[in-house]
Amino acid sequence: MKKRFGKEAKIALSVLVSILILYVGINYLKGINVMKPSNYYYVHFSNVAGLAQSAPVTIDGYKVGLVQEVIYDYDTNNDIKVLLNLDKSLKIPVGSRAFLETDMLGTASIVIDLNPHVSEYYEHGAVIEGEVKSGLVQSIQGDLLPQVALLLPKLDSILSGIQLLVNDPVLSASVKRIDHITTNLERSSVQLSQMMQNEVPAILDNVQGITTQINQFSDSLNSLPLQSTMASVQKTTDNLHQITTRLTSPDNSLGLLLNDRGLYDRANSVLGSADSLMIDLRLNPKRYVHFSLF
Repeated sequence: MKKRFGKEAKIALSVLVSILILYVGINYLKGINVMKPSNYYYVHFSNVAGLAQSAPVTIDGYKVGLVQEVIYDYDTNNDIKVLLNLDKSLKIPVGSRAFLETDMLGTASIVIDLNPHVSEYYEHGAVIEGEVKSGLVQSIQGDLLPQVALLLPKLDSILSGIQLLVNDPVLSASVKRIDHITTNLERSSVQLSQMMQNEVPAILDNVQGITTQINQFSDSLNSLPLQSTMASVQKTTDNLHQITTRLTSPDNSLGLLLNDRGLYDRANSVLGSADSLMIDLRLNPKRYVHFSLF
């Protein structure tokens, strides 16, 4: 019975299988699944710094493919074509854009911004509009570094001023004074602590004794017959009120004497006459006193 496959056929088959395994393995290491169907699209950029093969392609942070190849256009010398390997089920609407973004480490990736306003889609192998988006590194290089360069002379002046201030003997003297003040504060703190431990308890004992005396005095006040005393005071006040009412009332002699204006005028007239009489008596005693011996 003849052998169906000769030695040469087996060697050829082994070589083909090895080549196939090598191809699949290399693409697998690149992140390309050759067993999975995919679509290819092209994107043109003017600069692909940091972009490498197998770089991820994402939509809203989800990986939908990878960079298959980066091709430089030697005919125009100003254009770079990037081949994208995307999932077969992904449909890209017309008008969508692909952005090249670079992270802080300088690694670039492709981010696709889908156009939600159309229902027409790109065909397989179509060219998608590309745009390089300024990342954090570019922003630092473009915006922050020039400002830092402008600040360097000012920083040098500030450092020089700080150095002069540090070397100023006045500052050294101030530091010494602060150290002296700190030492005094520490001593005062120790003395205050000793006083709190020694004198404050005695003061608290005195305060407690005073409080006890106040409580005793309060108890003494509570034991006094304040109610009966207040009743006596009220009775005395009522009697004074009655006496005052009678003195101001014209229905008694004393009230008439105090309230009768005519009586006051007559009494005043009598007193005036008596005063005149006494004056005349002092000046002319002979008119009123006669002495006779025989």
